[in-house]
Amino acid sequence: MKLLIVTNLFPNAKEPNRSTFNFQQFTELSRLCELKVVAPIPFFQYSDEQVPLFERLGGIDVYHPRYLVIPKTGRCTYGLAFFIGIWHTLKIVQRSFRYDAILAAWAYPDAVGAALAARLLKKKFFVKVHGSDINLAGHYWSRVPMIKWALSRADGVIAVSQPLKKKIVAMGIPQEKVVVISNGVDTGKFFPRPKDACREQIGLSPSGRYILYVGNFSAVKGVLYLIKAFALLDTAPDLKLLLIGEGEEKVALVQLARELGVDERVIFAGRKPHQDIPVWMSAADVFCLPSLNEGCPNVVLEAMACGAKVVASDVGGVPDIIDTPEKGWRARPQDPEDLAQCLNAALNAPALAHATRAMSWAESAAKVYAIFQ
Repeated sequence: MKLLIVTNLFPNAKEPNRSTFNFQQFTELSRLCELKVVAPIPFFQYSDEQVPLFERLGGIDVYHPRYLVIPKTGRCTYGLAFFIGIWHTLKIVQRSFRYDAILAAWAYPDAVGAALAARLLKKKFFVKVHGSDINLAGHYWSRVPMIKWALSRADGVIAVSQPLKKKIVAMGIPQEKVVVISNGVDTGKFFPRPKDACREQIGLSPSGRYILYVGNFSAVKGVLYLIKAFALLDTAPDLKLLLIGEGEEKVALVQLARELGVDERVIFAGRKPHQDIPVWMSAADVFCLPSLNEGCPNVVLEAMACGAKVVASDVGGVPDIIDTPEKGWRARPQDPEDLAQCLNAALNAPALAHATRAMSWAESAAKVYAIFQ
């Protein structure tokens, strides 16, 4: 079988850490079938020197056509613009790589544009949805009918959690068309490591207490609620909050930490290579994901595989992952007081006896491949 994947969620020369979950799953999928990736980029975001029109990543051919996006306006046209941007590339690729099916990995505009292309090319068509692409669709009234149309055209829809499947079925998509396949973990990287050795490696105090967050600094990730919750915990200087990531909310988060008087104990560590994250997770006392909504948060699976104590917002696929008290704490979203209580409980709880076994990316990819068959 030959598969063409269309998604904006894929690494490129400028953003090597972008959507590592897709990169890992599709790399494993490439061992089961021939595939290529079309990962469009908005016009003017990067030059051709920064992100070439074609590159090979991890042995996968990746194409980066450009498509028109007018920020904050004309959102209802993004699906059509996405289609126009990828159409020429899809035809060019087909000349030497006669793919059997198209997989769109993101609901809007990716699935809408890819659905139009698949219809014209008479190809099998599948969609993988991740969480925010469905959870936030209701905030933009014009997107819902377009997403519903794309999903209804699909031969199969992959959701990363049961709650996400329920939302898709509620849109009118037949439940037998929707299959739940959770994300995997690179078990060769994410496993328990000696805490003291990890702290020495990244320069943390062996006697300190550390709460860790890894992700983007965007409103939907709820980092401001984490900082508010951190300010409600004890003020001992050995307790610190480590924030790994970057994003448009950073300036506001720095200002909030200063206003709450915790700026000296909140450490903005910047972005880190994905291969370094297991060391930080093993070095921390507690990992926290305070999101407002999620699909199947891969970072939680990775933290649990490292043996970390985990606190996460009770949203999206989190209840599927933290389904017993032994696996972690679920906090009410957008509630700093409840989040602080969960963090305090986790900080004072004994270390986990063993890490939670996660499904590997090879296992996850095999389930995805079965859908195409």
